[in-house]
Amino acid sequence: MPDQSLTALRVEPLNPTHLAWFPQLQAVQLGDWVSRLEQRFPELFPSRSPRCFVALDSEGPLAAVVAHPTNRRGSCWTLHRPLQIRHAAQHSARTVQRTLLQAALQLGDHQICSWVIRCPAADAGAVALHRELGFQPLRPFQIWHAPEQATSGRHALPLGLSWRPINRRHAQRLWPIEQGGCFSHLRQITDRHWLDLLDRRGPGCGVLMAGETVLAGCLRLGEGGDNRQLELIRDVAWDPRLEQALPLILPRIQRESGASELITALDDAPMAELLNAEGWRQGDEQLLLGRSMWRRQTAPRNLQLSRSFDQVLGRLRPQGRPLPSPTLGRR
Repeated sequence: MPDQSLTALRVEPLNPTHLAWFPQLQAVQLGDWVSRLEQRFPELFPSRSPRCFVALDSEGPLAAVVAHPTNRRGSCWTLHRPLQIRHAAQHSARTVQRTLLQAALQLGDHQICSWVIRCPAADAGAVALHRELGFQPLRPFQIWHAPEQATSGRHALPLGLSWRPINRRHAQRLWPIEQGGCFSHLRQITDRHWLDLLDRRGPGCGVLMAGETVLAGCLRLGEGGDNRQLELIRDVAWDPRLEQALPLILPRIQRESGASELITALDDAPMAELLNAEGWRQGDEQLLLGRSMWRRQTAPRNLQLSRSFDQVLGRLRPQGRPLPSPTLGRR
């Protein structure tokens, strides 16, 4: 006979009755309605709307998880960390989170080929849970907390440098820099195109340019972040002009976006030194994990290569009497 405490836990898509417990998910509810239309006509409307699942017991909702597409193709999706509002005596937090994440991973869209999620690198329990579900660590990041008070940041940039909004032209120039920090497996999982950078625009975002060359960029976090976090990216090679421009741009980013945290590559020592000098405080390390369902394309077996040596050498054997070789006789 099954344990009644386990059968009482269930997962449902977000509906209006759940919003009393999750008022912050009202915008997600609208996206969930749109996603149902996308599910009915997948060939006409690629999935671009978020979806939400709620775990409940006999007393009501326990936690919720939000999933949304990482790219415009809908081939990679992002899972946010489960939002837990109360703890149940019959179900551990780990059980609830695992059940929620499993429900989200079972989305039936045929175009979904991979998933990503972010979590604190120091949260060993969360990392272990995600690995049990098939996620693998892809890339570490560093969180930086903003200074309590932003400086004016209204000084002019050095001659030849400018801070521009992210449009189609600038996104194309920023794209090689964004991809330069990702190794091939991460690029395959996220399956992004330069047009996807346009979806990461927002207040405070932009590109630092020297003429028509992009030196650095600031974007909304693309995988499982929140509005308080922006990602600061730069080219692989450190450009000394960043030391002059970023101290003037960082206060502007903080003032326009209201973001309290910046995300950078974990191993970016020059950027860490600059942020420290500007009053940003080093926070926790963050880990990006991915789960791929891409299937390896295996070439069909070449039947010609599987023939026996006798069959191959048989073609070299004469099929009839050999003709006599001509010789030069005596005249």
